[in-house]
Amino acid sequence: MTKRITLALAMIGLSASAFAGAPGNQVAMPTGVNLIAPDSVGVWSFGIEALYAKPSNNQFQYGQLVTDPTSDFPSVKNKSVSSDHDWGGTVDMTYMFPGSSRDVKLSYSHIDFNNSSNTVVGANQLFALPIGDLDDLAGAGDTAKGSQDTDVDAVDLVFGQWIRIGQRVDLHPFGGLRYAAIDTDDKGTYTDISNTAANNFQTAQFKSDFDGIGPRAGVDTAVHLGYGFSIVGTMAGSLLIGSTDSKYTTYNPNLTTASTNVYKSGSSTTIVPELDARIGVDYMYAFTPETSMNVQLGWQVVNYFDVTNTDAVDIAVPNTVNNSEDFGYQGPYLRLQVNLA
Repeated sequence: MTKRITLALAMIGLSASAFAGAPGNQVAMPTGVNLIAPDSVGVWSFGIEALYAKPSNNQFQYGQLVTDPTSDFPSVKNKSVSSDHDWGGTVDMTYMFPGSSRDVKLSYSHIDFNNSSNTVVGANQLFALPIGDLDDLAGAGDTAKGSQDTDVDAVDLVFGQWIRIGQRVDLHPFGGLRYAAIDTDDKGTYTDISNTAANNFQTAQFKSDFDGIGPRAGVDTAVHLGYGFSIVGTMAGSLLIGSTDSKYTTYNPNLTTASTNVYKSGSSTTIVPELDARIGVDYMYAFTPETSMNVQLGWQVVNYFDVTNTDAVDIAVPNTVNNSEDFGYQGPYLRLQVNLA
């Protein structure tokens, strides 16, 4: 096949995996649709993505606002940090081996979520703080602030095989390894305005750090519409084995015995499943038979299961319950990819 066809196959790609099939061999499927591993030349592809995502779970609850606390039926409202969108991105490099349409891809992704929320205590209200040597806010005008900072890093090394079904559909099964690090830092700051001392605030800080590596597999799909446009999608997952470290720290300068207490759960071995999916529209433009570019716009969803532990009860108090939580995010992405044969 021509280099132009090979470039079109390479540009739609998102990943890679070794999948059997001799170049050019045709297999007659029961439906009569031909399935082939197309011939290819050596192609380098360089991609960059911008992601505008929002966390989909694991909101930090920094306290409870209690109205009419002395009544028999007080009103209690949990106060959590509101999630908002933040920017992240991915850079990757792919090489398609000549003659087989097999490829190898190395990619790095990073996104940093920073969000915060505030609460002002009103008259006849009380703000209940997390456990651990902290004094609840009981005066009108007192303020509570919660902040959440989560860093997500992922490195993938995967191998794949492009397979053409009929004239319009391409499949790209892939497999390899993923390394991921998810670091969460939640902090509550509580200010007592009736206290005129310089240290009129308290803090509660939760940290959870996960690092793991494990197998990754999935499949890319491309449906060619014509005139350079395609509908593309990916379904993939990873099974990460690593360690989780959790720490809960309270600071209260108004205590006479101790102002800082640190509770550490220690490092524990953790198995974290991960699932991700994306769907989008891709446009390919060939500058020359040897050089082309892809522009892709779509939506991405990512979820890591039971990956964070920022529960004060689980960290500071002996118990038999594991209160680990998922962490996920979703949002639109824009991808640019340059292919050089």
